[in-house]
Amino acid sequence: MKSIRNTTRWFLPNRVRTVRDDGFTLVELLIVIGVVSILVAVIYGSFDSMSRFFSKENVKADTQKKSRFALDTMILDIQLAGLNPLGMPGGGILSASSTSLRLASDINFDGDFDDPFETVAYDLNGTRLEQTNHIGTDMLVGNVSAFSFTYFDSAGTELPEPVNIPEIRSVQVSITLTQPGGRNGDVLRSYNTRIRCRNF
Repeated sequence: MKSIRNTTRWFLPNRVRTVRDDGFTLVELLIVIGVVSILVAVIYGSFDSMSRFFSKENVKADTQKKSRFALDTMILDIQLAGLNPLGMPGGGILSASSTSLRLASDINFDGDFDDPFETVAYDLNGTRLEQTNHIGTDMLVGNVSAFSFTYFDSAGTELPEPVNIPEIRSVQVSITLTQPGGRNGDVLRSYNTRIRCRNF
């Protein structure tokens, strides 16, 4: 039995792996710190670019929404201008310039344009596009950097100012909004649309 034990022990590996108990070297620590710093820089850069992208897209969407709201409101009122089922005089476009427009419509079909809610006006006041109706004057949209009304006759010819109101058959609205986009700079949105006056 003794000889068998000695033989078995002879087959065991004679090289045993030693475990270091003296910690990491300075070079190893510097390598780890360098790798971690690179990873943090990459992650932060990706996060920052994504944050800028989403911020700019939010500003773009907000600017577009405000522009479309202002245009849709004006389009509806211009299309209704001159609504006059009973054929009474006095409706349609009351005054027109490149930055202001005043309209009247017989909305309640009572044969006149005297009711307060039957008249609406749009005016550019600095960077504010304002709407005036029976409730009062309120800002329709702000941060307007460019705005104009252009008027055309039945042949599609642009009418010069002062505009001869009875010749107007369509109105073109041009609007540009400029919104601050933070570090990405300003966001601009421009829209043009021509509206046919249906009631005259």
